[in-house]
Amino acid sequence: MSKALIFELQEAGIGCFNVSSLRLDDLKNIPRDILLLSFENSDATDKHIRAIPRLEKIRCIDLDSTQISDSSMEVISKFKTLEEVWIEDVRINDEGFKKLADLPNLKYVSFLDTEVSDDAFNYVIDRLPQLKYSG
Repeated sequence: MSKALIFELQEAGIGCFNVSSLRLDDLKNIPRDILLLSFENSDATDKHIRAIPRLEKIRCIDLDSTQISDSSMEVISKFKTLEEVWIEDVRINDEGFKKLADLPNLKYVSFLDTEVSDDAFNYVIDRLPQLKYSG
């Protein structure tokens, strides 16, 4: 992978939305046309992820170092435009990781410091052979 989409979007400042300081009730106000949604290093939980509105154009989501679990991946797997998912240092295991296979446009996932097994990883790679990863 040449350069991660997340860094390109952050550098360009286009369509980026950092929600790490928002309250749960404020999440409904996320612009629906954003490209990058970042919860990185926040206290976000599964409740926060369930509060995300339908995002039609989202390409990248950063959930690194949050309090999410497998149930959040059910919500994330509905954003079919996602190309990158960052889930480092979260409580994701096999069940949640396998939900990534439902994202047809996914090109990259970073899942360092998770409880994902080789079996779950292979399940996703078999369905998304184009997927690049760090984990």
